[in-house]
Amino acid sequence: MQSHYLCPICQAPMSVHEASQGLYCVNKHHLDKNEQGYWMFSQAKKPNIDSRQVMRSKRFLLESGIFAPVVEALNQHVADALASSTQPIAHLDFDCGEGFYLRALRATLQSLSSEFSQTGVGEAENALFSAAKSYADATYIVSQLKQLPFADASFDLITLIDKPLKGKELLRVLKPGGLFVQLSPGPRHLWQIKDFLYSDLTEKKADLSLPKQLELVAQQRVSFTLDATPEDAITLLEMTPYAWRAGDKQKRQMLTGDFSKLEIDFYLTLSTKLIDDKVNEDLLRKQD
Repeated sequence: MQSHYLCPICQAPMSVHEASQGLYCVNKHHLDKNEQGYWMFSQAKKPNIDSRQVMRSKRFLLESGIFAPVVEALNQHVADALASSTQPIAHLDFDCGEGFYLRALRATLQSLSSEFSQTGVGEAENALFSAAKSYADATYIVSQLKQLPFADASFDLITLIDKPLKGKELLRVLKPGGLFVQLSPGPRHLWQIKDFLYSDLTEKKADLSLPKQLELVAQQRVSFTLDATPEDAITLLEMTPYAWRAGDKQKRQMLTGDFSKLEIDFYLTLSTKLIDDKVNEDLLRKQD
């Protein structure tokens, strides 16, 4: 039976071996899911891997419900956007970490389709090991993110959480008409934390532009304040791309800071992938 995977060695389509449930291609390359519950397709040369302590802190904080308004908005919008779907739903969470948002969307997807599947892909093997132990029903793939091991148009739903959209890989593997969900930090996100890191901090307008292949469905700004401890603030900092700016000295200073009104600010954007004909029509309209 043919799968939606591409061979990490030769990029040929892979099929499922009926007896072993492993994957193989016509060039006789073979892959099996390992005993830890995830697939090893390829590894990045320098994956960004959290220590066990940092990973546990992140998971504890997320599971505590600290982002409950974000999770509620995410589930509601996905449910509304896919409510009319009568087909199986294949969901990909890009750079999924230890799988929090896969688990957070599980019940909603289950209510929408009896035939749903969830896949998490990432470069941090230790995070996917943790994800597989927590929620074994999803599929976990260790892979380089710049070249995904999936065929074109493999997924009905793709989630990109707190990361920028780069390159064309995610849109390549999204089906025409498929739903793309992006959670992006707003101008005030973690403002009190950034104030410790930047001496010239200024509020910048968020860039919410979409690639030409996407059409906007819905957008919501989710903003609220947290009564966060300094330890919570440091963990939240570790979840950001600018965590590298914080040395031990700044983290010690943060331990004396007041984060009782820490600002959380996200934009939740839902869009659909246009079919090729509509993309061409839009381009012609702009040229006229």
